[in-house]
Amino acid sequence: MKKTITTLFAGILAFAGTAQELPAPSPLGEVEQKVGLTDVDIEYSRPSAKGRTIFGELVKYDEMWRLGANMATKLEISTPIMMGGKELAKGEYSMQAIPAENGDWTIVINSDAGLRGLSGYDEKKDVLRLNVKAMVNSYTETFTIGFDKLTNTSAVIAIQWEKLRVEVPFTVDTDKLAKENIAAAIKEGKDLDKVYSNAASYFSGMKDYKTAITYVDKSLKIKKAHPAMYTKANILKAGGNNAEAIKIAKEALELAKEAESAGWANYIEGNIKAWEKE
Repeated sequence: MKKTITTLFAGILAFAGTAQELPAPSPLGEVEQKVGLTDVDIEYSRPSAKGRTIFGELVKYDEMWRLGANMATKLEISTPIMMGGKELAKGEYSMQAIPAENGDWTIVINSDAGLRGLSGYDEKKDVLRLNVKAMVNSYTETFTIGFDKLTNTSAVIAIQWEKLRVEVPFTVDTDKLAKENIAAAIKEGKDLDKVYSNAASYFSGMKDYKTAITYVDKSLKIKKAHPAMYTKANILKAGGNNAEAIKIAKEALELAKEAESAGWANYIEGNIKAWEKE
């Protein structure tokens, strides 16, 4: 008997010490998106409908919902963003929702990113609340969070489950971040010819051709290279100076040939021919 008890006890200990990885009913999901220069990451659990009525029954109206299952949904942003007319600082947050039958949902952003569902939730730690519309949508079996309507300065967090879709819009100040990055790179002082050339391309894209020309000329003063010379030609072309753009593009073509850069040479030559036909 004593031997049997000892053997049983040993078996219990072995079972307790065995690590088991089993499938979760609501598997963990993660979605990442770069919006302009801002990285946005959302980690959440993904329950499925499984024939159940979700909103109004499984997820109650006018009550706080963890926006998924298991741990609280976590939002992480690499730079400040604007959401609901308020700036949300760089960092990690938890997200909750209060669904409403009339379609007006409340999205909650809370500073406690480590919540276990709603356990320990403290309203005093809410950073912001914003009202959003729940829209009728095609059926979504598994709870899904993603990103939609992307631009360099904005996006929406799209929440979909059952027959509803909720969009949470936000914006980022990409122009400010880009200018800060340019200033930091200039201060660092490495590869300034490329730094100035890239800055010129950025400001040209923003249609600030005066600033763009200033930067590309700084680049060419350091090093006469075909990429920067062609960037200058493009800036002139975008600013409406076609004749000067062709002249500078031809200089860029000769520099590309000298550098034995056949790809660049073919590309520049093709554009020169197209510009000359205009």
